[in-house]
Amino acid sequence: MTKRLIELQAKGYDHDYLLEGANLVCVQDSHSLPLTSAWVKLIDQAYDRLSKTFKYIHSIDTGNGEKGVIIADAIIINGVIA
Repeated sequence: MTKRLIELQAKGYDHDYLLEGANLVCVQDSHSLPLTSAWVKLIDQAYDRLSKTFKYIHSIDTGNGEKGVIIADAIIINGVIA
């Protein structure tokens, strides 16, 4: 998982996002935006040794040029958590 995150950061995906309901919240500046207003792309599935579960790494592209990542328990497709 760490390797994939480092690769994304090297490509400019330098913000971290959390999912709160139907919104993405940026960890760095607490900016919130609707999940449906960002382009979310599934990057990879990785095993999280800490929680002993599989996680899904997604890239986030916002309309204002900010790019980041979110690690989720499920796949996010077209603004919907699958």
